[in-house]
Amino acid sequence: MKRVFAFAAVLAAGIAQADGSPLVGTSWQLHAIQSMDDAQGTTKVAEPSHFTLEFGRDGRAALRLDCNRGSGDYRVVPAGDGSSGSLTFGLVATTRAMCPPPHLDQRVARDLAQVRSYLLKDGRLYLSLMADGGIYEWAPLPAAAAAADKERMIKPVQFTKGTSSAVIRDRITGRQYIDYTLRAAAGQRMTVSLKGSNDANYFNLLPPDSEGPAMASGELLDNRFDGLLPDDGVYTIRVFLYRAAARRGEQSDFTLSVGVTGAPLKPVPAGTDAALPGTRYHASTTVPCEPAFTRTRQCEAFVVRRGFDGTATVELRWDGTWKRRLLFVKGEPKAADVPQAMTFTRNERGWRVTFNGDEHFDIPQELVFGG
Repeated sequence: MKRVFAFAAVLAAGIAQADGSPLVGTSWQLHAIQSMDDAQGTTKVAEPSHFTLEFGRDGRAALRLDCNRGSGDYRVVPAGDGSSGSLTFGLVATTRAMCPPPHLDQRVARDLAQVRSYLLKDGRLYLSLMADGGIYEWAPLPAAAAAADKERMIKPVQFTKGTSSAVIRDRITGRQYIDYTLRAAAGQRMTVSLKGSNDANYFNLLPPDSEGPAMASGELLDNRFDGLLPDDGVYTIRVFLYRAAARRGEQSDFTLSVGVTGAPLKPVPAGTDAALPGTRYHASTTVPCEPAFTRTRQCEAFVVRRGFDGTATVELRWDGTWKRRLLFVKGEPKAADVPQAMTFTRNERGWRVTFNGDEHFDIPQELVFGG
């Protein structure tokens, strides 16, 4: 099986921008990357709307990086009439989904930390990298891009009464994609399989409240998934055509099989284990953590206890944006809402949970068991 590549980074503290900056409040899409290396030349972006940059009025930038999302602080200092000046980003904080080749998301995320200046010319934005590292050419994001989800269809999955599975036959064409949604709970097992008439037809499984990062990618799993669910909520099975086939307007007639089995691991009632006011969580704390490619070393940790035997959902948060949900069953981590391989070690204080060997989260025993 292919190794799921994942990366994340966090921006250094930035300075909020004054509304007088010509970049504040603007939105752009990436058209080309000009390299100073003649052998590499200029890289044209096939789908500019998949790479966008929005300069917020609070000094935060929002990014779309192909199948990933990013955000963080920026600092701009205009010169003269404002058509040029200095511009710097910290390291870009991104989600960790595996995007299709040529993996421009990785290159853009890395290069933004090297941006040192900007130029507005003929309605376009040019970002220059340090040490003549290259130039990024951006064009204004069309207003129509805000309505890009016209290509999205949402269809709830319905199980016939008395059954726990469904077989769906449908069709997608070109850039269309269909989000099949269904509610499920922690501890249940979900199975998904997809068979399409087009070999470029795949699915991603998105956990509750996800804007795009998947917990499973059909492309990497031979279009099959079978696993425990870490939390309660609405899961989304996104069916789509791979990029090249979508651009050519190809279609696929597909069969999607979905099943949810097993009894939910219900939360302990608030009357038995008091919940934090106004939340579904029974407790919270701060834990040592080392998310990949970030300077963060402390994460917020929340728990929904599903018993007092070490069965619980632990939710980890960091940098105000990113989250990880882990399901513990009888004191052992069993499932997570990301595709990276999970391992753990037990110690006298609790558990060290590791993803792909490059992310670490320390979970205290008291959080999971209570007390």
